[in-house]
Amino acid sequence: MNCELCGKETSHTVTVNIENSEIEVCEACKSYGKEVFSKGKSDSSQKQILQRIRSKKRTSSKTGLDEADKKELALDYSERIERARIENDFTQEELAKKINEKKSVIAKLERSDMRPSDDLRKKLEKTLDIELMEKIESTPTKKTEGSDGLTIGDLIEDG
Repeated sequence: MNCELCGKETSHTVTVNIENSEIEVCEACKSYGKEVFSKGKSDSSQKQILQRIRSKKRTSSKTGLDEADKKELALDYSERIERARIENDFTQEELAKKINEKKSVIAKLERSDMRPSDDLRKKLEKTLDIELMEKIESTPTKKTEGSDGLTIGDLIEDG
């Protein structure tokens, strides 16, 4: 058996909690965390975690924000900004003044050297009359047969 912290081979491990993660460590590494006296996670605690994740999924879907409503910054945002600026007959400097930013910010956006913050994105969309956000195309995932275990994906998905 190996220590999950230092990797050392050991005959006996101790379960400790380090930054809200329970890991199996050797005697030398147990001082880095708080010892957990329940030996590993039981099936019942894993079921409780799964139930909490599933209920969280149900409540998050009830908030009205469906997959179809989610948007993200368009991949071609830099081209959209530059094209709209030119169509509106603005120089980079003129556009920067209109939205109270520096010319270098506009140049970085058009070179894709910088992603706009939400505030900046909204100012650009309003001033240039463009849309920089687009709907996310969700790809359905197939669940593996007989897999009721907790996966890292289950934890990350709702994080």
